[in-house]
Amino acid sequence: MWGVEIMIKFMPTILEHGARLIGVTPSQAACDAKLMADAHIAAYTAYQPDSVTVGIDVYNIEAEALGCQVRFHSDDAIPGILTHPFQNSIHMENIVFSMEQGRAALLLEAAERVKARIGKEVPVSAGICGPFSIAVELCGFDRLLEWIYDEDERVPKLLGKLLEHQKAYCNEIRARGLGITVFESWATPPLISPSIYRDHVMPWEKQLITHIRENRIPAIPLVIGGDTSLIRDHIINTGTTLLLADYKVDLQDYLQAATTHQITLRGNIDPKLIESGPVDKILAKVDQMLMIAGGYEKFILGTGVVSYSTPSENLLAIRNYLRYHYTK
Repeated sequence: MWGVEIMIKFMPTILEHGARLIGVTPSQAACDAKLMADAHIAAYTAYQPDSVTVGIDVYNIEAEALGCQVRFHSDDAIPGILTHPFQNSIHMENIVFSMEQGRAALLLEAAERVKARIGKEVPVSAGICGPFSIAVELCGFDRLLEWIYDEDERVPKLLGKLLEHQKAYCNEIRARGLGITVFESWATPPLISPSIYRDHVMPWEKQLITHIRENRIPAIPLVIGGDTSLIRDHIINTGTTLLLADYKVDLQDYLQAATTHQITLRGNIDPKLIESGPVDKILAKVDQMLMIAGGYEKFILGTGVVSYSTPSENLLAIRNYLRYHYTK
């Protein structure tokens, strides 16, 4: 579209920000397939990202379908989980996959709309959650951790049931010709220890990613933000095709790991910097990151989740800078 080949791929994480581009709230876009699709199409038109993951409140979809209540808002706040139905007792019998529950069908309809419009230009994926993050929403974070420390035998059974739920969801996504991005928001230190990640998160992620790969989806990014330095090697062992270096980690260290394993490395700019600016400071950060990792052919420049209120000109500055200064 630009008339030149962009040498450095740019993949900002745009979820609720797209709603701003079409003049609606995140909650409005989250509850209407057409608005959600229009938001992502508008974001693609504006910023030309090298991939699109469809969703607004991606961390709520499966939990809502399994019984969590979600609070929606009339302002620009993001929809959030209100209740944890498994907080007092785990109801295994309630973990049944159905496209009729919650907003999963709505999200996939939106993703299909996006794919129909721009799928020939850019890969289009649906965002899903890892089993552990769904378990946190169902049980509540403190209660799930309590059961883990008590070695409650229900925990692995719960995670196993959620794994099967997610496999079924992935099958629905794959049947629509969409890619899959796995989000595991609750798995980053210091929220949990490296040993909890190794024993209670990673094994289920690995099985989920293996299932996705068996469905002939070649790119399977596992997205865990924050300082993941202490679990980095475990993340790689899940089979993810992308190693995320969020803005809190040592990019050089992650570059070495990505090079060793020959997997894609995505380096994130702090979304708060992109929101606040100024542009000169943002672009200086771009240069700094590309000086470290720009020579790695599998490097992607990314961002954390771009806020609703982020000025469009700040994101456009990054895209245009890459266009004019880092092109073949």
